[in-house]
Amino acid sequence: MARVMLNHVSKRYGRSSPPVVKDFHLEIEDEEFMVLVGPSGCGKSTTLRMVAGLEQVSAGEIYIDNKMVNDIPPKKRDIAMVFQNYALYPNMDVFENMAFGLRLRKMEKSFLESMVKSTSRTLEIEHLLSRKPMQLSGGQRQRVALGRAIVRKPQVFLMDEPLSNLDAKLRVQMRAEIVDLHRRLGTTMIYVTHDQTEAMTMGTRICIMKDGYIQQVDTPENVYMRPVNMFVAGFIGSPPINFIHGKIIEQDGELKFDTKRFILSIPAQFGKALRQRNLIDRYVVLGIRPEYVTLSDSMERQEEHIKATVHFSELFGADRHLHLDLGIDEKVIMRVPAYVRIPEGAGIEISLNTEYMLFFNRDTGEAIG
Repeated sequence: MARVMLNHVSKRYGRSSPPVVKDFHLEIEDEEFMVLVGPSGCGKSTTLRMVAGLEQVSAGEIYIDNKMVNDIPPKKRDIAMVFQNYALYPNMDVFENMAFGLRLRKMEKSFLESMVKSTSRTLEIEHLLSRKPMQLSGGQRQRVALGRAIVRKPQVFLMDEPLSNLDAKLRVQMRAEIVDLHRRLGTTMIYVTHDQTEAMTMGTRICIMKDGYIQQVDTPENVYMRPVNMFVAGFIGSPPINFIHGKIIEQDGELKFDTKRFILSIPAQFGKALRQRNLIDRYVVLGIRPEYVTLSDSMERQEEHIKATVHFSELFGADRHLHLDLGIDEKVIMRVPAYVRIPEGAGIEISLNTEYMLFFNRDTGEAIG
């Protein structure tokens, strides 16, 4: 069983330096595909390197297969790491690059050859075994790096932004191949990326980091639909979530969201939480995903319609993103099918799907309800 636990781990470089990873506590289950995601400098690669043993832990403990590995060297942790730059030996051909780890472990020649050939067939690089890395494309080098990790049959795979050097089309292809590989191998994988699309499409769970701290750990769906704060809500999702500032008011016993430009009824499920936090007559932030901003229907309540002007539009294949001016400080993005063509400068009326509204404390950024 390859369960990994980071027990309140911290990392700092020098006693006077602030920690780059702070009180990081995460339990990764056997055979799970965990993705660490966050902006550059948030500490995700440092965390991965601590699991690998390439960085010393400043505080806390790391366990692999229920064994504390803080003082165990990398080669004895039974892990395999795939790096961003592939880290292939340029003087060795593909076969020797893949076999190198097994040779260090003094594996029998017949077993070594069998493992390399079967893995190369799985990755469809069997015809490349006699080539040097410089003769390969980026995608082929990435497969070799994956193959070198696979032949060792480690308990845990660690991947540090392995697709960042590939072009967009190849990244999509390799994402699918790594996910499929995880299903077939049934091995625990920890994957680092700054690309939220990779995180959403690959991970069984996602760990979102900011400034060395964990912000949220959950499934891709829960992170998207139920973010714990404004940072997570804004980081996950493309196009990004819309944030609208306004005030909670009460009219005839009903709570409403007032921007001074328009007023919206607040779903009942938020009422209790808003009252408990004493947010009546206080300013909050409304979050709404672009797909839940729609053109108004004549059957809807007219008072819920919001007048908007199309600022400009962007075409993204099957979708079109309309950037709207609502007459308030924030611009709002609406996602519509590509065939919906509305000229720039046109006036329209939109509605916000109240079922999918999110509310955040303006001061702390924490989700409400």
